[in-house]
Amino acid sequence: MEEKFPIGEHIVDFLMEAAPSATADHQLDEWQQASPENKMNLEKYQKIWDATADVSTLQKFDSEKAWNQVDLVIERRKNRTRQLKNLALVVSGMAASLLIIFSLTFYTNLFSNSGATIAMTTTYGSRSEVVLPDGSIVKLDAGSNLKYHFDKVSQTRKVDFSGEAFFEVAKSKKPFVVQTPNGLKVKVLGTKFNLSNYPEDRMAQTSLFEGKVELSQNGSPSLMLNPGQIATLDKNSNELKYTSGEISHTISWMQNKLYMDNMSLQEVCIRLERWYDISITLNDQSLGEKIHYTGVLKEQTVLDVLDALCRLSTIKYEIKGKSIIISGR
Repeated sequence: MEEKFPIGEHIVDFLMEAAPSATADHQLDEWQQASPENKMNLEKYQKIWDATADVSTLQKFDSEKAWNQVDLVIERRKNRTRQLKNLALVVSGMAASLLIIFSLTFYTNLFSNSGATIAMTTTYGSRSEVVLPDGSIVKLDAGSNLKYHFDKVSQTRKVDFSGEAFFEVAKSKKPFVVQTPNGLKVKVLGTKFNLSNYPEDRMAQTSLFEGKVELSQNGSPSLMLNPGQIATLDKNSNELKYTSGEISHTISWMQNKLYMDNMSLQEVCIRLERWYDISITLNDQSLGEKIHYTGVLKEQTVLDVLDALCRLSTIKYEIKGKSIIISGR
């Protein structure tokens, strides 16, 4: 894909001006006003260029020859037929060499085959929100990990993810693909969905609020989700299927609510450990699957939640620092 705004050429013209031009370079002005980093880069190149003025008279800079070499490198980069490692530019004088280095720095960034990786992690007891470079917004629940990378070769927005998050994917013709450690893949163009896939959980769940997503898993047929639909993946059987349920309950974590639809005490404890960064131990392991809850909890502290659970069932708890021990009563 050809770059519409070859900023390197504008910077070269600017540096080679013996005196300020009467005609302003609007494209260069817009570029340096686009971000403080651009302005700082231009100032840095200006200082280095000025520092070479004393030696630039040793030999005349052949700009046509230099830019022919630069164009050759750019063409090879765009066609992706060679790497830049064997670049050999034959230019005369220190000033010429510096100019080529500056220009190639810009062109290397513009035609790089892969973008930078953006990473975000939320520890237990915390939540976060991140805006990705493509404009997508991701709200991360506790204990989640996200890595974003734009692959310029495949023109794909790629995300490696584990945990739970609500994705508001920016609309684009470039696919947005979420890959999880257990192989579940979610492919979208522009949509809103919630994905819960903690490594230690037996089930992974995807719920769709807007747009359309395609779910795929090795060994299972792919599923297409429409708004209002929920899908689950059983990690033991590798089965991917549609699931009934109230879709609004899947994002209750963003309102600090816990909707329990026949939820086991074991599952409740897992949620509380993530949300409050605590350790919960069941004195009697059979309590974890024996006791179930149905309802909704909206509490401010873990003690409020535990007190509510004690009122709803025959359990009691003991606190030791950040550890909580639950037993029957």
